[in-house]
Amino acid sequence: MHQRKAEMARQSQAFIALPGGYGTMEELLEMITWCQLGIHDKPVGLLNVDGYYDPLLALFEKGAAEGFISTDCSQIFVSAPTASELLTKMEQYTRVHQEVAPATSWEISELGYGRGGDAGAATPPAAAAGGAEEGKGGS
Repeated sequence: MHQRKAEMARQSQAFIALPGGYGTMEELLEMITWCQLGIHDKPVGLLNVDGYYDPLLALFEKGAAEGFISTDCSQIFVSAPTASELLTKMEQYTRVHQEVAPATSWEISELGYGRGGDAGAATPPAAAAGGAEEGKGGS
């Protein structure tokens, strides 16, 4: 699974999580973490259809309120209830967080990245985290 996620990250311009199960959430959280660590600087979006991700967003807010998630790291991702609104937010995404560790201390070469997630080649359209291979978007 790690190799699949690394390849998805290398070839993507952005990450979009659709409503899904454990696999989708694991992929989402890893892409958020990789952004925090400086492995990539690509937008991460949650398509929050019918408030599906509201409990997760509340958990993130609680983590920030209690000091476990820094204020700037709580802005690593964007969310919206519709695809068009989410795409607009992702197009406007500007990185505001500081990296928590230098990217060179992580598996950058394995992921095929240069500094900041630039693979040095043209990248295909954005990949969605979860959904396609899992049928209904869950796992």
